[in-house]
Amino acid sequence: MSSLLRAAASTASAQTAPSSIERSFRGVLVACASTSASTSAHPWHPRPSSSPTDGRSYATKTLAPDTLFTAKPRSLEIPVDDNGDAALAEGSSTRRSSEWLVRLALSLGGFYSKESTNQRAADRLYASVVAQVENDELMDALQIERTFRGEHAALVLHVWLVLSRLRRVPGGAGKELSQVMYDTFQDDVEQRVHREGVRVRVGKWLNELEQSFYGAALAYDEALRGGSGDLAKVLHRNVYHGEGDDARARTLERYVRRELGCLSMTEAGAVLEGRVRFSGVVWKD
Repeated sequence: MSSLLRAAASTASAQTAPSSIERSFRGVLVACASTSASTSAHPWHPRPSSSPTDGRSYATKTLAPDTLFTAKPRSLEIPVDDNGDAALAEGSSTRRSSEWLVRLALSLGGFYSKESTNQRAADRLYASVVAQVENDELMDALQIERTFRGEHAALVLHVWLVLSRLRRVPGGAGKELSQVMYDTFQDDVEQRVHREGVRVRVGKWLNELEQSFYGAALAYDEALRGGSGDLAKVLHRNVYHGEGDDARARTLERYVRRELGCLSMTEAGAVLEGRVRFSGVVWKD
């Protein structure tokens, strides 16, 4: 992949005008690099009180934010498929023999290797992350804009949530899966960049987006160790880019803290197997 990125970067023209996605990248990077709650000059402006005219999509539903994400946390574990080992044990001898041969072939092909197992788990975990970002009801409730920078910020936030849970798996059992999960995320970011039409300086933008992830993740970690209100301020800066009313950041903070609680209640085995599904829009109990 590195050779592909170098080749793409080498085709850049020194006088090429920045594309809309490049301007979006700059907004993402400026937001994540800032360490203060204040905002400076920015290529975007806060959401207007009337219908937006800048081409971005915003939430249009009227919600009661104080009732959102106040329900008690619950486990996010997806149950094991009942058609798995239990069905095998109760099936006919012919079925068990056939299943045994399939498993033997898969084993010889490396299907049950540590590498393959981690990749499948990472794919499931990341699919759960993407499902959240593609959940229109959730994005509306959190008032996260449906642009590259908004969706990238939401992806970063949810990947951080998963990696935070994997760090807490006893004995460091989640360390390898964390790396595979992160690599899967970065591969998807590269595909998203290409789908946005970026053809020049690809390597540069990917590297800077990667650095922005580290900056945001560190800021989230530090905010959790900080005082009351710190997390909302960091979310306002990194997810909403310091724009508009910070009340929505407080709603997002409740969502984040609830999902952290839900992940803590989720069995380590389920997380390591990727059997996790994030919550949707949750109202007051």
